[in-house]
Amino acid sequence: MKKRRDIGFEVESTLNSLDGAQRAEPGDFFFTRLQARMRQSGAVDTWERFIAIITRPSVAITGLVLILAINAGLAVTQLKPGQDRVEQALLQQAFADEYQLGITTFYEYEKIEP
Repeated sequence: MKKRRDIGFEVESTLNSLDGAQRAEPGDFFFTRLQARMRQSGAVDTWERFIAIITRPSVAITGLVLILAINAGLAVTQLKPGQDRVEQALLQQAFADEYQLGITTFYEYEKIEP
């Protein structure tokens, strides 16, 4: 019988502790944040996922460094004069000299007096 009285006492003390309890109120702008989260958790388009991945700083910086490295490599290889380029430049110059493709002007830079 002692256990029943102890259990009854525990039940009464638990119920008495709830006497001062009030209804929980949501925080400010709870409904607005809930709606935004529900909209955000909807089906995501493939392009939205792609853009979300690309706009991460680590991916963007890595991509930018990769593009700059490729650009620098191509610039170095293009600016280095090779034997073929020198030979082609000489052939073009010989062709221009043979057919007199120099720029001619009809303007007189020095005025010759009669």
